[in-house]
Amino acid sequence: MKNAERLGICGLDCMNCSIHLRTDEELEYWKSINVDTEKIGCDGCRSDRTKCHWSGDCELLNCCFYGKKLDFCGECGDFPCKKVVNWISGMAHHKAAVENMMKMKEIGKDEWIKERLI
Repeated sequence: MKNAERLGICGLDCMNCSIHLRTDEELEYWKSINVDTEKIGCDGCRSDRTKCHWSGDCELLNCCFYGKKLDFCGECGDFPCKKVVNWISGMAHHKAAVENMMKMKEIGKDEWIKERLI
């Protein structure tokens, strides 16, 4: 996987995600709410989403990547939009991802990718 492909369109680093890594803590959480842990896994939003993607109906991915044909939300003229604001609600790692996208908007996609993947 190319470095840029490991980054979600939202700014999350998919390869460091606890769902992708299937950490014990993550799996225990899902077991505790009676979810089949065999269904817990993700290869990132740039992977073959028909095989292993956590959120097959991700509103951000559908809007940005499939709808507007952009690589990242931070490239959108409407960023941060209502969808993004709703997405960050109550999730610290989502808020950090949006901060990543704000930085992208400030310094440009290529520079942001270099900084993020050092």
